[in-house]
Parts: sequence; C-alpha cells; structure tokens
Amino acid sequence: MQESAAPMPVSALHAAEWDLAYRTHGHALLRYLRRLSPTQEMAEELLHETFARAMRTQGPEPSSDDIRPWLYRIATNIAIDQSRRARRFRFVPFLGIEPAPDRDTDQIDLVRRVLHAMPPEQSTALVLRLHEGFAPPEIAVMLGISESAVRSRLVRGRRKFQETYERMGGLL
Repeated sequence: MQESAAPMPVSALHAAEWDLAYRTHGHALLRYLRRLSPTQEMAEELLHETFARAMRTQGPEPSSDDIRPWLYRIATNIAIDQSRRARRFRFVPFLGIEPAPDRDTDQIDLVRRVLHAMPPEQSTALVLRLHEGFAPPEIAVMLGISESAVRSRLVRGRRKFQETYERMGGLL
C-alpha cells in the first residue's frame, strides 16, 4: 500500500495574483530562459518550474513591485542548476539528414550554443544585463552577490563570449 504524499505548501498569494504575475512576467521570463536553454521545450519546463517553485515558497513574498526581480532570481537559479546537470551528461547529437537552417537561425543558434558553453554565472549575468535590461545593482540582488562581483562577471563574460563565439565559427 502506498502512502500518500503530503500536500505541497502553496504560497499565500491568491490564484488571481499568480495569474496576473504569469500574464505580466511569463513571456519575458520565457524569453530570458530561452537564451539560457538549449531548446524551447527546456525553456518552457524551466518557466513552469520557476512558477511552481515560487508558488511553493514559504516565508516572506515580495510586493507586487518586487516580484519581477524575485521571479528572475528563481528562474536564474533553476537555469544554472539545469545547465550544471546538463554538462555532466552530454550526448552526441544524431547527424543524419537534417534540413539546412537559414542564416538568421544559424546565428541565433550559435549565440545560444555559446551562452550554453560558457560558465553559467557569466552567461546569466550577460543575459540579465544585455537582454533583460537589469542594472548591475539589480542583478547583484537577484544573484545574491556584490555589485563588484556582477561587474567582474560581466567583464569576464564578455571576454569569454567573444572567445567562444569566434572559436565556434562566428564572426564579430
């Protein structure tokens, strides 16, 4: 006989507030996670996990003004964890007959592969700053590090991005 699992604690926010948070921030979070994920499907899974984890949070929840950086912090932590797990288990892709992607898709895929090949701390800082528009002090709060550490990750990340991009065949 199986024992039933205890119910998962759900956040104190009401369903309507979570619906609003998802409608307000879900698209941008998915776009952010897509930049850090190898596939659209993985980004969607990470988005789902972000909101599931946020809803299970026990303790103080952010105000409506602070929910965006709070959700990005959860998404960032989940994406970094996923990236670290994926690095442990790399598979060789099947190289059968595949359609040739167009040039724009090639560039987008190359940028994603470069970001995925970089240390997650650096790629996360770059995407938060350059694509999501967060300022270094906001990134510091989201990642739980100092502002100088954020600036250092950005400098090292830009350098690493350029090296990796060129090594993978991109032209800057």
